[in-house]
Amino acid sequence: MKKLFAVLLLPMAVFLTSCSEMEQVSDSLKYVTEAADYINDVNQFANELPSAAESAINDLNSTIQLEELLTEMQTEIEGFNMLEAPAMLEDIHYQVVEQNKELASGIEVYLENIEAKALSPELLEEIGLLEDIAVYNDLLTEIENLSE
Repeated sequence: MKKLFAVLLLPMAVFLTSCSEMEQVSDSLKYVTEAADYINDVNQFANELPSAAESAINDLNSTIQLEELLTEMQTEIEGFNMLEAPAMLEDIHYQVVEQNKELASGIEVYLENIEAKALSPELLEEIGLLEDIAVYNDLLTEIENLSE
C-alpha cells in the first residue's frame, strides 16, 4: 500500500510543480504584455502632448482636449500602478511605479496651470514631462529582458 501511494504521489508532485511553473510563466507573459501596452500608451501620450499643449495656448476647445489627454494618462498611470507583478518582475515594476509618480506629478502641475490659465510654450519644457517619459523605453527593455 505504501509503495502504491509513493508511486502515485511522485507523478502528482511532478505534475503540480510543472503546473505552478507554467502558471508563473503565464503570469510573467501577461504582465510583460500589459507593461508593453502601457508603455506604448505612454509613448503615444508623449507624441500627442506637444502639439496638444501648443494648440491649447490660444484655443479653448484645444485646452479641453489637452485636459482630457492629461486626465486619461492619469487614469492609465493609476491602472498600471495597481497591477500585480510576478515575483521575478517586482523590482522593475517598482521602478515603473516610481517613474509613474514623477509623470503623475508633472501632469498635475500641468493641469494646475490649465486651471490657472497659465499655459505657455515653455511650460512643457519647464515641467520636464517629455524627459520623464523617455525613461519608460529603457524600463520596457529591462522588463522584456527579465521575462526571457
